[in-house]
Amino acid sequence: MTVIEALILGLVQGLTEFLPVSSSGHLVLAEHLLDLSCDDITFEVAIHFATLLAVVMYFSRSLSQVFFSPFKMIAGRYSEDTRRGFRMFIAVCLGTVPAVVIGLFFKDQIESAFSSVLFVSILLLVTSMILLSTRFAVARAASIGAGNGFLIGCAQALAILPGISRSGSTIAAALFCGIDREEAFNFSFVLSVPAILLASMWKLKGMFDAGTFAGDASFLVGMAAAFVSGYLSLVVLKRLVVGGKFHLFGFYTLIVGLIGIIFLR
Repeated sequence: MTVIEALILGLVQGLTEFLPVSSSGHLVLAEHLLDLSCDDITFEVAIHFATLLAVVMYFSRSLSQVFFSPFKMIAGRYSEDTRRGFRMFIAVCLGTVPAVVIGLFFKDQIESAFSSVLFVSILLLVTSMILLSTRFAVARAASIGAGNGFLIGCAQALAILPGISRSGSTIAAALFCGIDREEAFNFSFVLSVPAILLASMWKLKGMFDAGTFAGDASFLVGMAAAFVSGYLSLVVLKRLVVGGKFHLFGFYTLIVGLIGIIFLR
């Protein structure tokens, strides 16, 4: 893989991993359109790890509040922040279960979906409908709990399919559960950490099985591009979600999906 190819794929991964436009769908379309290849599982693990680092850095405070809350509860520190963090911890645990189940039992079917540009393009249209529908979501001052955490996790599980946006599905589900925009944004990405980590570990296992550990300067370029573009996309996305403009991404995915169906299939 050349440095330019690594840069392009890293930018595509970083920009689309967090924006509600489906990173997997865009990678499939980018590889098809530009005749690039991302078959190197080592590179996939590298850029996924880079985007994970971007999430951890951006949400460091929320993540520490959530994932340290069980230890604080055990230590008897029952502050309101600790209780809130623990409720979200339970929600994250329950919300991660659907993705694990789908990933384990439908692995072959999911992998085969990545080979069809037409299928990915159709699912981008589904993402478009999901995003546009959030224009009609009404906040009801609901808080994150076990029930809606699981429902949001089901939305995350569906986003394993290429073309269905993970952030788009989870933020949309949270908004329709009546959760306010900023909390919907925060929970979507706190929930993403175990999912991204587990996906990276699964790919790492494949890397061990295949005995592929090759890496060069292009990997560093791809990782840097994925990290920087991923972090910046989080900054932009938060402003748009909180500002009530989240649904506008639906027009973008509509255009990309139609282009894929018409020109790339």
